[in-house]
Formats: sequence, C-alpha cells, structure tokens
Amino acid sequence: MRPATTTPRTAVAAGAVLLAVLLSAVLSVVLAGCGGPAPLLRDEGPAVAPSARSGPVYAAGDAGRPLERPDALPLGDSARLTGLRWKSWGGPTAVAGGGLVGDWCAPECVRTPYRVTVTLSGLQQQGFAYYSSAGVVAPELRGAKAAELGRVSLHLPDVE
Repeated sequence: MRPATTTPRTAVAAGAVLLAVLLSAVLSVVLAGCGGPAPLLRDEGPAVAPSARSGPVYAAGDAGRPLERPDALPLGDSARLTGLRWKSWGGPTAVAGGGLVGDWCAPECVRTPYRVTVTLSGLQQQGFAYYSSAGVVAPELRGAKAAELGRVSLHLPDVE
C-alpha cells in the first residue's frame, strides 16, 4: 500500500469543496431568516385610520376665554394681535393676516399696528381641540423682538 500524499492540485480542490460547503451553509442560514414574518404576525384587513377630530378648534382669548377664528388674540402680557382675517382654521395650522400692537412699541404701533402674518400651530386635543403656539412674522420687526414673536406659547382655553 502506498502512503497518501497530497499534491497542490488536490489541496486546491479540497479547499474549493470546503469553501462551497461553508458558503451553502451560510446562505441557507441567511435565507431562512428572510422567509417573511413570523407565523404569529399577520397583516390582515385595512389599515386602521386615525380617529378624526370632531368639533370646534379654539385659541385662548383674554382670561382664557375659548375663541374660534378670533378677530383679536393676546400674545402674552405685552402684545396683542388685532384685525385678524383668517385664511384657514381648524386644520393642523391656522393662518391669518392682521396687526400687532404692544407696550414695547408704543406709541407708533398703537396708532398704526405693525402688519403681520400669524400661524397658529401645535393643535392639541384634550377633550377639546386648541392651538398651543403662534408664530408671528412682521416685516417691520428685526432682532430679538422678531425672534421672540417667531414662536409664542398660547394659553390653554378655559373650555367647560
């Protein structure tokens, strides 16, 4: 009997066979993981639609009084929106044009309010729907006051 010897050709062939076996094993494991959702997870029927909001949407007026499409709206203690004409109301945002007056700009803006565009946003619903913030853009304002009015938190309306 002759002793077994390996030649470079047989070593390469054996390596190729071993590589093929390993690749097929790895591929089997990977593909088994991509077989789809687990049997306990099922996707049946139509998607559940979010519950639709019903009823009015408010913004807080003076003393928290609930207002719909107000013609005036307080912005904290020192500013007030006046002469508001609403382009939209009741959706995720409400947009109006109007005027801005405040103690910090008197007497100029009291006689002639700054022209503004206001966007109410942050629609919340806790038994009733209300806007929680306002963004005011006034071309006449610059710097810190413009930044301050760019995002104003509104009071919670007193709805019973």
